[in-house]
Amino acid sequence: MIFQDSFAQRIIVVLIVQIWPIFYGSYFAIKLLKRAKTRSTYSLSSFFILLSQAYLLAAISIFFLNTPLSYFFYILGIYCFVFCHCFFVIFSWVLVKLDNKSTKWKFGLILVFYGIVSTYVFWLGYYFNGITIDLTTNWVPNYSWDFLMFSWIIFLIFLVIPQIYFSFKLVKVFEGVILKRRLNMFILAVFLELLVVFSLFLYHYLFDNQIYRTFHVIVMPIISTTAAFLIYKSFGKELE
Repeated sequence: MIFQDSFAQRIIVVLIVQIWPIFYGSYFAIKLLKRAKTRSTYSLSSFFILLSQAYLLAAISIFFLNTPLSYFFYILGIYCFVFCHCFFVIFSWVLVKLDNKSTKWKFGLILVFYGIVSTYVFWLGYYFNGITIDLTTNWVPNYSWDFLMFSWIIFLIFLVIPQIYFSFKLVKVFEGVILKRRLNMFILAVFLELLVVFSLFLYHYLFDNQIYRTFHVIVMPIISTTAAFLIYKSFGKELE
């Protein structure tokens, strides 16, 4: 998924960069599920589980270079990557509706809706050549301009705007100095993580821009790790 210029470089980056989210994502998910089994913890842990799955699939794809399986595992990983960030909106919605236990069916409906929206990576990435991974790219993922723009529009409409709306709602709903502090931490962390999402897709579009690609590889993993930790610490316990 990241900095894939040759097989040797890919293995190095996988060991240094891509394996790390698999470990911390799995760790945070397990810790959350051990604390409680609620819609809130299910939502937040689902983000970490799918994030780990996304990086795992991307790592697996590297070991199937020169075969169709490489593309299959990679695009499936990208689907998990997009879908997992939808749980920020779902989690925020659950917090806003915390006292309304009748919204369980809506929870499932929203989950299915975002799952369907995220499938755009398959039909636009594969059928419309939005994602290219073959000999012409030296088996390095390369995104088209159309795929990049469509992805950013999807992120803006279905992730950023709803998250902004629910962030304002959360600020109004919850009171107390400690809770406000945790809430602000969560909101900050979410938008830091969404910044990583936008940056990752730009990274794969700027196929030959080594300056930006190097910047992304160095800076974004740090931001993503920080965001994940803050998300876990903000509402990692006693949600409902």
